[in-house]
Amino acid sequence: MIEQARIGSKFGHLVSGDDVDFTYPNVWAQEVTTGPDRLVIAPGGQYIDLLIEMLSVMEGPFGLLYVLVVPRGEKAAGRYQSPEPLSLNEVRTFLERYRDFFEGDGRHTLWVASTCSSSLLIYDRHNVIYAYGELENVKPILSQRSIPEVSSIKFPIPHCHRYHARYDSEEAEILNSCNWRFSSLRDSDED
Repeated sequence: MIEQARIGSKFGHLVSGDDVDFTYPNVWAQEVTTGPDRLVIAPGGQYIDLLIEMLSVMEGPFGLLYVLVVPRGEKAAGRYQSPEPLSLNEVRTFLERYRDFFEGDGRHTLWVASTCSSSLLIYDRHNVIYAYGELENVKPILSQRSIPEVSSIKFPIPHCHRYHARYDSEEAEILNSCNWRFSSLRDSDED
């Protein structure tokens, strides 16, 4: 996987040595895993709006985990967990405030989990959203948005993650916004 910075989206496909923006065809698939089943949602855009809409059918409060895989500032790569549960409004405000950064830069992954149920959403570095838990609550949202189900979602190979200097100040702002509980990256965080 080649990683580079350039103006454009957070995720690209390498085609004949050229870095080309990659956008999924606005689809989702249900996957069987070694744990619980999950939905893999590959929207064509509006990731944060979709994430917020799916959170609205989940039971709060929520735990937030910001996974910084490729730091471009003074803080270390690692897992930054919110020190206390957040309301839906607090999560919505956070997501909307940093929408451009989350959607436009590939240095991170976001986890938002219900503290009262098994529901979990992960907005990953590959521009997909994973949904776990009460999946039947999420599927109607996908249907209302005319996002069809397919048999599987494949990441482009080879691909690249993009890190943009214009977002470095937002990385610093997020990491200084509260007393995050820090832990080291896990091997799976860098996939």
